[in-house]
Amino acid sequence: MTIDVDFIRSQYPVFADPETSRWAMFENAGGSYVPRQVIDRLTHFFQYTKVQPYGLFESSVAAGRAMDAGYACMAELINADADELTLGPSTTMNCYVLAQALRSSLKPGDEIIVTNQDHEANIGCWRRLAADGVVIKEWRIDPQTGELAIEDLRRLAGERTRLVCFTLCSNIVGTMHDVAAICDIAHTAGALAVG
Repeated sequence: MTIDVDFIRSQYPVFADPETSRWAMFENAGGSYVPRQVIDRLTHFFQYTKVQPYGLFESSVAAGRAMDAGYACMAELINADADELTLGPSTTMNCYVLAQALRSSLKPGDEIIVTNQDHEANIGCWRRLAADGVVIKEWRIDPQTGELAIEDLRRLAGERTRLVCFTLCSNIVGTMHDVAAICDIAHTAGALAVG
């Protein structure tokens, strides 16, 4: 399969600017530019449906329908049910809220595994739980390759492991992790996988 780079770049207004037209953007969710379709959709939202959704007036009804359609598209994209999705303002905030929601279910001595290859959004919120006696274990990268070894995770996971926190794709080295293998190890230990 050949990727039409010119077509892809044409979808992003930032690359029409002579100053940024030669840039190669290697950011991810933390600072990515968005394609024209996203800009158009957000512009429409702000012009016509920036109201509380699911109300009785037309723009509120339209806002609810648009949200439902968005959830349905996202669910189809990741092969999930729409009621299994939660969207929030940012990964950092979402992870923090999840950590606080799980805080009361964790006991002193329970373990959370984080990586040193992950973004702070999925590390710091879990590390803060150490103040409650939760043990934070770090799944460390191989210093020669920058990669995480699945065998190391197997050694770290144990009967007190409650969460294994990782990312699908490292924002540091670009590695795509074997989510199925990581989740299998987490679930075998009786833990949740947060990625």
